[in-house]
Amino acid sequence: MAGTRKAAVAVVLAALALTATACNNNDDSKNAAPAAPTTAAPTTAAAAATSAAAPSTPPAKVSPAVFLEQVSKKTGAAKSAKVDEVITVGQVTMKGQGAMGWSDGLEADLTMDLTGSPMAKVLEPLTGGPKVHYLYTKDAMFMGLGGQLVQSGGPRWLRYDKAEMSKASGGSTDQLQSADPVQGVRTLIASGKVTEVGPETVNGKATTHYSGELAAADLVKASGPGVTQEQADLIKQNLDKAGVTSEQVDVWVDADQLVVKRMEQADTKAGPMNVAVSYSDYGTPVIASTPGDFLTLADLAKLADSGSGS
Repeated sequence: MAGTRKAAVAVVLAALALTATACNNNDDSKNAAPAAPTTAAPTTAAAAATSAAAPSTPPAKVSPAVFLEQVSKKTGAAKSAKVDEVITVGQVTMKGQGAMGWSDGLEADLTMDLTGSPMAKVLEPLTGGPKVHYLYTKDAMFMGLGGQLVQSGGPRWLRYDKAEMSKASGGSTDQLQSADPVQGVRTLIASGKVTEVGPETVNGKATTHYSGELAAADLVKASGPGVTQEQADLIKQNLDKAGVTSEQVDVWVDADQLVVKRMEQADTKAGPMNVAVSYSDYGTPVIASTPGDFLTLADLAKLADSGSGS
């Protein structure tokens, strides 16, 4: 029936908006829970280990900002890593695991566990369960399908191009920025107030912890290269709508000047937001090629209008 198809399309669109970016917290998705976050990008917040190894420290007489510039270059040169993240907004939690690369744009192969989100039950007929497989290429995002839309042997993926991703995420040009370790360091530097918190052990590694706070205007400026004025205005509007006036950014760096963990925290109208991403196995291969069997949003709209196959 057409109504069934249209409902399925609406669910897919709501889910894509939900997982498009970790920092967007719009209230205009009627199919998504009000407190649900979006993702990128997208890792569990690591518990502090008890290793007694000596922590990494920046060279003498080098400011935290200068040292983090070195970290940005060293982490950027590593090109890829395994990621493990947890995204929480209010009482809603999503978790993701996989690998991402940043040598030529951002690419990733991630699996999101939506068990802690109200969207899990809604998506299950489409995905076959609470876990959703995502592929991010330089041009698009692909969401794995496994439920009623493909039960007759149809395409296994839904393609969501960059323009559609930007619209759903409130102007963000790349939805993986929330998990990009290089962007995380650059955002912290952009605060202009980065401080060295001190040595801490994270994920069994000796690290040095750096922290900074960004006002909403700084967050817009730190959104990444290539952001147009229209996109910047939209990002600012969405921050205002979500009630975000500032954000705290923290990174933990090891002795090899590689990011071990990144965290973003902010207060929103839906409750406290926390995005924690851990990194390991730098240089790991990332396979995120375009699938050969996929539907587009236009294809879904046609299915809804046809009312066939329900």
